[in-house]
Amino acid sequence: MKNSNLRGAGTVFRYTVQQHYKTPSVIIFLLILFVIAVAALPLMTLFSGEQKESTETGIRTLYIRNETEYPLDTAALFEDARYHDLKLQETDEEDEALNARLVKEPDAAAAVMKMETEAYYFTITTRYAKDCEVSHGDAIALNNVLETVLHNSLMKALSITEAQEAIIQANTISQVSKVSDFLSGAEETNATTHVMANVVYNYFILIICMLAMSYIFQQCMEEKTSKLVEMLMVSISPTALLLGKILAVTVFIFGGLALIAVGFVISFLITRQISDLTTIKEIAVKLLQFDPTAMNLNGGTVVLFMICILLVYAIFAFLSGIVGSCCSKAEDTQQASLVVVLFVLAGYLASSFAPMFESDAANIVFSIFPVTSMFSAFPNFVCGKIGMPILVLGLVIQALTAVLLIRIAGMVYKIMLLYRGGFPKPKQLMQMMKEYKASAKVNTGKEDSHAV
Repeated sequence: MKNSNLRGAGTVFRYTVQQHYKTPSVIIFLLILFVIAVAALPLMTLFSGEQKESTETGIRTLYIRNETEYPLDTAALFEDARYHDLKLQETDEEDEALNARLVKEPDAAAAVMKMETEAYYFTITTRYAKDCEVSHGDAIALNNVLETVLHNSLMKALSITEAQEAIIQANTISQVSKVSDFLSGAEETNATTHVMANVVYNYFILIICMLAMSYIFQQCMEEKTSKLVEMLMVSISPTALLLGKILAVTVFIFGGLALIAVGFVISFLITRQISDLTTIKEIAVKLLQFDPTAMNLNGGTVVLFMICILLVYAIFAFLSGIVGSCCSKAEDTQQASLVVVLFVLAGYLASSFAPMFESDAANIVFSIFPVTSMFSAFPNFVCGKIGMPILVLGLVIQALTAVLLIRIAGMVYKIMLLYRGGFPKPKQLMQMMKEYKASAKVNTGKEDSHAV
């Protein structure tokens, strides 16, 4: 690609960025995303019920109906500072009598403990009267303490020590590996972590690809809809025009992601001051079934992650540039987006389901083949499923794919800038590219003859 073809790309880049951030709706949208990111972790902590609990309670009397077959050890209840002066009374009264008692005593609550013998689980139901001194938060706090009371009572009744309980509740991490991998010291994550690592990484890639497609389609359509193509082509080559726009879109996307990342850092610092962060970690592990400690994560992994993301972005950005250049009117973007979405989903779905089979051959192939390598190579590496040579090979193939798409994108953009027909079919586009190459060769031959 000649340097003259790229002249003016910087001007297009600066102009596009300035115009984008001059729009008030863009600034408002970014501010909303930033506020959501800052509030995310504190809100998660708040709604998880792990915020700093109040040291006061409106409950002065507690009636307990124990329908389990185990006696209650209420020591844990009175160890809580809120319940030092609590009047505790065990009762056999039915629900109607208990409810009537709560109406008469505004500072009382009732708890009913039951055991489902067939399903082997316990229920604790705490009730309080309407319009009384007991709040809903009081009842929730009491219910949480009663869970500890019941748990301790079961351990004591069954003569189970803390050490025995820790052994029973210990997690089991299973691994399957070849003898050669075991002897070489190579470590692999379990299947669940591998699957979830692929899903999380692939979802992030999917978001970037969809953002790139929508932004680039919009930028490719601007000149055609505003009839400014003829004026721009006088001073700037079509290739520079496309490159400048894609670089501007890169700032839009990664600038927004960086702003969200800063918001999460601030959110993390705020949450650390008001709560224990282990709560958030436990929630994430439970929701995602994700064990990051089993993965190959270090400083070099961050660099690899950035390289992989940039390569994937380059591939999809210039693919979107090729397809978006074929749009002459807004209606064409529906058909154009379908082409890119199908390409993205093919790699996304294949790479998301492949780890479930735990096949070494599949991991290697999916890490090398360009369509799936963008989604599979990095998570396969950090999960220990492929080595560095396979990862490097996959990245080199991705880089070559990106370079090829850059060259094709510049050519297609030149061809389609003045095109005003319907969305071309692949065969029609290929024919137009052949004709363009042929005419370019003829023009090159004429220039050489004139030079002689």
